[in-house]
Amino acid sequence: MKHITILRHGQASQDPNFSEDFDRPLTAKGREHMPRMATFVARSSVKPDWIVSSPALRAKESAELLADGLGLKRSIIWNERAYMASALTLLEILRETPDVADHLVIVGHNPGMSDLLAGLVTGGEFRLNLQMSTGSLATLAAQVVHWRQLRWGCAELLAYVPPRSLKGLD
Repeated sequence: MKHITILRHGQASQDPNFSEDFDRPLTAKGREHMPRMATFVARSSVKPDWIVSSPALRAKESAELLADGLGLKRSIIWNERAYMASALTLLEILRETPDVADHLVIVGHNPGMSDLLAGLVTGGEFRLNLQMSTGSLATLAAQVVHWRQLRWGCAELLAYVPPRSLKGLD
């Protein structure tokens, strides 16, 4: 069995001075939420050992704060295809994970992250009416031995956590 944590990047700046969407940083609130999310993820029965992230600044900052909070020593994999990716592209990225990883965290953007969650749990992109809010995460257990075996409907949702539900968790 493999474990997956899907993390939508934290709350990002809406400042119009950022000419490129790719360069929008986390807000103070977005930075504040990530250590709490790391505390929650660290309490998983299987500790994360691999992080793949979009290289967009808000996702990059989210992934780095999560990795720091987890004390993860392995380098984060920056995958350019994860930026604003569809669920199918995200599934392909997951399938490329080396089998030495047991618990992968993927950090990215909506609508792809919500669609990925729906597809892995229900068997199709649009069968779960759940939109992941910024900074929220979902943890799944996938009934596979090898990452390349991932397919729609192969996972069980273990937890869905929006950041506001962890207020006070330190």
